[in-house]
Amino acid sequence: MADPTTPAETPRLLAELWYADVPDLSDPALLAALRAVSVDAEQQDGSITVPHTELTMELEDGVVPLLTAVLPGSQLDHVTKTLPDVSQTWDWVGAAQSLERCTGSVLVSELLAHLFPPQQRVSALMSVLAVLVERTSPLAIHWPNSQRVTDPSVFDADALDGIINVRFFTVGDAEADSEAMVMDTLGLDLFELPDAQCHYRDFNPADVAALLFTTAVYVFTKGDVIDDGHTISGPRGDERFVCRHEEALIGPPRVVLDVDLGEPYAAGVRKRG
Repeated sequence: MADPTTPAETPRLLAELWYADVPDLSDPALLAALRAVSVDAEQQDGSITVPHTELTMELEDGVVPLLTAVLPGSQLDHVTKTLPDVSQTWDWVGAAQSLERCTGSVLVSELLAHLFPPQQRVSALMSVLAVLVERTSPLAIHWPNSQRVTDPSVFDADALDGIINVRFFTVGDAEADSEAMVMDTLGLDLFELPDAQCHYRDFNPADVAALLFTTAVYVFTKGDVIDDGHTISGPRGDERFVCRHEEALIGPPRVVLDVDLGEPYAAGVRKRG
Protein backbone atom coordinates (compact mmCIF):
# COMPACT_ATOMS: atom_id res chain seq x y z
CA MET A 1 0.00 0.00 0.00
CA ALA A 2 1.35 3.46 -0.87
CA ASP A 3 2.54 5.79 1.89
CA PRO A 4 -0.13 8.54 2.19
CA THR A 5 2.53 11.09 3.15
CA THR A 6 4.11 10.80 -0.31
CA PRO A 7 3.24 13.88 -2.41
CA ALA A 8 0.47 13.04 -4.85
CA GLU A 9 -1.56 14.85 -7.45
CA THR A 10 -4.56 14.95 -5.11
CA PRO A 11 -3.79 15.87 -1.46
CA ARG A 12 -5.29 13.62 1.18
CA LEU A 13 -6.79 14.30 4.56
CA LEU A 14 -4.37 12.82 7.07
CA ALA A 15 -4.02 12.43 10.83
CA GLU A 16 -1.02 11.03 12.68
CA LEU A 17 -1.43 9.40 16.09
CA TRP A 18 1.68 9.50 18.30
CA TYR A 19 2.50 6.93 20.99
CA ALA A 20 5.00 6.04 23.68
CA ASP A 21 4.52 2.43 22.51
CA VAL A 22 3.14 2.09 19.00
CA PRO A 23 0.18 -0.34 18.88
CA ASP A 24 0.18 -3.56 16.89
CA LEU A 25 -2.10 -3.00 13.89
CA SER A 26 -2.43 -6.75 13.45
CA ASP A 27 -4.22 -7.06 16.81
CA PRO A 28 -7.52 -8.91 16.16
CA ALA A 29 -9.24 -6.88 18.89
CA LEU A 30 -8.44 -3.65 17.04
CA LEU A 31 -9.86 -5.05 13.80
CA ALA A 32 -13.01 -6.13 15.65
CA ALA A 33 -13.44 -2.61 17.03
CA LEU A 34 -13.02 -1.06 13.58
CA ARG A 35 -15.60 -3.46 12.16
CA ALA A 36 -18.12 -1.51 14.23
CA VAL A 37 -17.39 1.30 11.75
CA SER A 38 -17.36 -1.00 8.72
CA VAL A 39 -17.96 -4.76 8.70
CA ASP A 40 -15.67 -4.90 5.67
CA ALA A 41 -12.59 -3.58 7.51
CA GLU A 42 -9.55 -5.76 6.73
CA GLN A 43 -6.00 -6.24 7.95
CA GLN A 44 -3.26 -6.74 5.37
CA ASP A 45 0.53 -6.39 5.45
CA GLY A 46 0.55 -4.63 8.82
CA SER A 47 -2.13 -2.09 7.88
CA ILE A 48 -5.92 -1.83 8.07
CA THR A 49 -8.31 -0.70 5.34
CA VAL A 50 -11.77 0.54 6.31
CA PRO A 51 -14.22 0.90 3.38
CA HIS A 52 -17.15 3.20 4.12
CA THR A 53 -19.71 1.31 2.07
CA GLU A 54 -22.45 3.81 2.84
CA LEU A 55 -20.39 6.47 1.01
CA THR A 56 -19.87 5.47 -2.60
CA MET A 57 -19.02 7.10 -5.92
CA GLU A 58 -19.76 5.71 -9.36
CA LEU A 59 -16.68 5.79 -11.60
CA GLU A 60 -15.95 4.37 -15.04
CA ASP A 61 -14.62 1.18 -13.47
CA GLY A 62 -17.65 0.76 -11.21
CA VAL A 63 -18.89 1.89 -7.82
CA VAL A 64 -16.15 2.51 -5.23
CA PRO A 65 -16.47 3.40 -1.54
CA LEU A 66 -14.59 6.08 0.32
CA LEU A 67 -11.70 4.33 2.11
CA THR A 68 -9.74 5.03 5.26
CA ALA A 69 -6.32 3.42 5.64
CA VAL A 70 -4.53 2.88 8.96
CA LEU A 71 -0.79 2.38 8.48
CA PRO A 72 2.31 2.20 10.68
CA GLY A 73 4.41 5.35 10.59
CA SER A 74 8.20 5.50 10.76
CA GLN A 75 9.88 5.27 14.15
CA LEU A 76 11.75 8.29 15.50
CA ASP A 77 15.09 6.58 14.96
CA HIS A 78 14.37 6.61 11.23
CA VAL A 79 16.75 9.04 9.50
CA THR A 80 13.97 11.35 8.21
CA LYS A 81 11.43 11.04 11.05
CA THR A 82 11.04 13.92 13.52
CA LEU A 83 8.43 15.00 16.03
CA PRO A 84 5.67 17.32 14.76
CA ASP A 85 6.16 21.08 15.01
CA VAL A 86 3.96 22.58 17.74
CA SER A 87 4.74 26.24 17.00
CA GLN A 88 1.24 26.85 15.58
CA THR A 89 -0.58 24.90 18.29
CA TRP A 90 -1.94 27.55 20.66
CA ASP A 91 -4.62 25.79 22.68
CA TRP A 92 -2.66 22.89 24.23
CA VAL A 93 0.25 23.95 26.40
CA GLY A 94 1.27 20.33 27.02
CA ALA A 95 1.68 19.40 23.34
CA ALA A 96 5.49 19.45 23.27
CA GLN A 97 5.81 17.56 26.56
CA SER A 98 3.43 14.82 25.37
CA LEU A 99 5.29 14.42 22.10
CA GLU A 100 8.64 14.13 23.92
CA ARG A 101 7.38 10.83 25.37
CA CYS A 102 6.60 9.40 21.94
CA THR A 103 8.65 6.91 19.94
CA GLY A 104 6.54 6.49 16.80
CA SER A 105 3.22 6.99 15.11
CA VAL A 106 0.30 5.49 13.22
CA LEU A 107 -1.00 7.21 10.08
CA VAL A 108 -4.71 7.49 9.28
CA SER A 109 -5.37 8.57 5.69
CA GLU A 110 -8.30 8.80 3.33
CA LEU A 111 -8.19 6.99 -0.01
CA LEU A 112 -10.33 7.53 -3.14
CA ALA A 113 -11.86 10.49 -1.32
CA HIS A 114 -11.26 13.66 -3.34
CA LEU A 115 -14.56 13.34 -5.25
CA PHE A 116 -16.63 13.16 -2.06
CA PRO A 117 -18.09 16.20 -0.25
CA PRO A 118 -15.90 17.64 2.55
CA GLN A 119 -18.38 16.70 5.28
CA GLN A 120 -18.37 13.04 4.22
CA ARG A 121 -14.58 12.93 4.02
CA VAL A 122 -14.17 14.33 7.50
CA SER A 123 -16.91 12.15 8.98
CA ALA A 124 -15.33 9.00 7.55
CA LEU A 125 -11.85 9.78 8.88
CA MET A 126 -13.17 10.84 12.28
CA SER A 127 -15.15 7.63 12.72
CA VAL A 128 -11.94 5.62 12.39
CA LEU A 129 -9.97 8.02 14.57
CA ALA A 130 -12.56 7.75 17.33
CA VAL A 131 -12.00 3.99 17.55
CA LEU A 132 -8.21 4.33 17.50
CA VAL A 133 -8.19 7.04 20.16
CA GLU A 134 -10.37 4.93 22.45
CA ARG A 135 -8.63 1.59 21.85
CA THR A 136 -4.94 2.57 21.52
CA SER A 137 -4.53 5.63 23.83
CA PRO A 138 -2.29 7.91 21.74
CA LEU A 139 -0.47 10.74 23.50
CA ALA A 140 -1.00 13.29 20.70
CA ILE A 141 -2.73 13.72 17.35
CA HIS A 142 -0.87 15.56 14.60
CA TRP A 143 -2.87 17.06 11.72
CA PRO A 144 -0.36 17.73 8.88
CA ASN A 145 -2.96 19.46 6.67
CA SER A 146 -3.59 22.16 9.29
CA GLN A 147 -0.21 22.21 11.14
CA ARG A 148 -1.96 21.50 14.43
CA VAL A 149 -1.37 19.07 17.31
CA THR A 150 -4.36 18.18 19.50
CA ASP A 151 -4.89 16.45 22.83
CA PRO A 152 -6.50 12.99 22.38
CA SER A 153 -8.09 13.25 25.84
CA VAL A 154 -10.48 15.90 24.48
CA PHE A 155 -10.93 14.39 21.01
CA ASP A 156 -14.40 15.05 19.59
CA ALA A 157 -15.30 13.22 16.39
CA ASP A 158 -17.99 15.82 15.66
CA ALA A 159 -15.67 18.84 15.94
CA LEU A 160 -13.32 20.44 13.41
CA ASP A 161 -10.52 21.33 15.83
CA GLY A 162 -7.93 19.25 14.00
CA ILE A 163 -9.24 19.85 10.49
CA ILE A 164 -8.98 23.65 10.88
CA ASN A 165 -6.16 25.46 12.68
CA VAL A 166 -5.88 29.17 13.49
CA ARG A 167 -2.28 30.34 13.02
CA PHE A 168 -0.68 33.52 14.39
CA PHE A 169 2.23 35.54 12.97
CA THR A 170 3.82 38.87 13.89
CA VAL A 171 4.86 40.85 10.80
CA GLY A 172 6.72 44.10 10.24
CA ASP A 173 4.95 47.19 8.96
CA ALA A 174 7.25 50.05 7.94
CA GLU A 175 4.37 52.51 7.64
CA ALA A 176 3.16 52.14 11.23
CA ASP A 177 4.59 52.49 14.70
CA SER A 178 2.64 49.56 16.15
CA GLU A 179 3.40 45.97 15.31
CA ALA A 180 1.08 44.28 12.81
CA MET A 181 -0.17 40.72 13.00
CA VAL A 182 -1.50 38.16 10.57
CA MET A 183 -3.84 35.42 11.69
CA ASP A 184 -5.22 32.83 9.31
CA THR A 185 -6.80 29.42 9.22
CA LEU A 186 -5.22 26.43 7.54
CA GLY A 187 -6.96 23.26 6.44
CA LEU A 188 -9.72 24.25 4.03
CA ASP A 189 -7.59 24.45 0.88
CA LEU A 190 -7.52 20.64 0.91
CA PHE A 191 -11.25 20.77 0.10
CA GLU A 192 -10.81 23.54 -2.50
CA LEU A 193 -12.36 26.05 -0.10
CA PRO A 194 -10.87 29.38 1.01
CA ASP A 195 -9.30 29.66 4.44
CA ALA A 196 -9.93 32.83 6.48
CA GLN A 197 -7.29 35.53 7.06
CA CYS A 198 -6.95 38.81 8.93
CA HIS A 199 -4.09 41.37 8.76
CA TYR A 200 -4.50 43.76 11.68
CA ARG A 201 -3.16 45.62 14.72
CA ASP A 202 -4.44 46.73 18.12
CA PHE A 203 -7.29 44.21 18.24
CA ASN A 204 -7.69 41.38 20.75
CA PRO A 205 -6.06 38.30 19.13
CA ALA A 206 -8.44 35.94 20.94
CA ASP A 207 -11.39 37.72 19.33
CA VAL A 208 -9.75 37.54 15.90
CA ALA A 209 -8.98 33.83 16.35
CA ALA A 210 -12.59 33.10 17.30
CA LEU A 211 -13.87 35.16 14.36
CA LEU A 212 -11.63 33.36 11.84
CA PHE A 213 -12.38 29.89 13.19
CA THR A 214 -16.13 30.55 13.13
CA THR A 215 -15.85 31.89 9.58
CA ALA A 216 -13.84 28.86 8.46
CA VAL A 217 -16.37 26.46 9.99
CA TYR A 218 -19.15 28.31 8.17
CA VAL A 219 -17.29 28.01 4.85
CA PHE A 220 -16.63 24.32 5.47
CA THR A 221 -20.32 23.74 6.19
CA LYS A 222 -21.92 26.00 3.57
CA GLY A 223 -19.24 26.25 0.89
CA ASP A 224 -17.56 29.29 -0.67
CA VAL A 225 -20.72 31.41 -0.38
CA ILE A 226 -19.31 34.67 1.08
CA ASP A 227 -18.84 36.88 -1.97
CA ASP A 228 -16.36 39.75 -2.22
CA GLY A 229 -17.75 42.81 -0.50
CA HIS A 230 -20.10 40.85 1.74
CA THR A 231 -19.82 41.30 5.49
CA ILE A 232 -19.68 39.08 8.56
CA SER A 233 -20.51 39.90 12.18
CA GLY A 234 -17.73 40.82 14.59
CA PRO A 235 -17.19 39.38 18.07
CA ARG A 236 -19.43 41.99 19.75
CA GLY A 237 -22.27 41.35 17.33
CA ASP A 238 -22.72 44.99 16.29
CA GLU A 239 -19.66 45.12 13.98
CA ARG A 240 -19.73 44.30 10.29
CA PHE A 241 -16.44 43.32 8.64
CA VAL A 242 -16.01 43.24 4.86
CA CYS A 243 -14.57 40.09 3.26
CA ARG A 244 -12.68 39.65 -0.02
CA HIS A 245 -10.95 36.73 -1.69
CA GLU A 246 -7.18 37.26 -1.87
CA GLU A 247 -3.94 35.34 -2.15
CA ALA A 248 -2.73 34.26 1.30
CA LEU A 249 -0.14 36.48 2.98
CA ILE A 250 1.47 33.47 4.68
CA GLY A 251 2.20 30.18 2.90
CA PRO A 252 1.27 27.69 1.69
CA PRO A 253 0.06 29.52 -1.43
CA ARG A 254 -3.75 29.43 -1.56
CA VAL A 255 -6.82 31.62 -1.82
CA VAL A 256 -8.17 32.99 1.46
CA LEU A 257 -11.17 35.01 2.53
CA ASP A 258 -9.58 38.16 3.94
CA VAL A 259 -11.49 39.83 6.79
CA ASP A 260 -11.06 43.62 6.87
CA LEU A 261 -11.43 44.97 10.42
CA GLY A 262 -11.61 48.55 9.10
CA GLU A 263 -9.91 51.62 10.55
CA PRO A 264 -7.98 51.87 12.81
CA TYR A 265 -7.41 48.12 13.10
CA ALA A 266 -6.73 47.01 9.53
CA ALA A 267 -3.07 46.62 8.52
CA GLY A 268 -1.46 46.48 5.10
CA VAL A 269 -2.62 47.91 1.79
CA ARG A 270 -6.25 47.21 0.95
CA LYS A 271 -8.44 47.82 -2.07
CA ARG A 272 -11.73 49.17 -0.81
CA GLY A 273 -14.77 50.43 -2.61
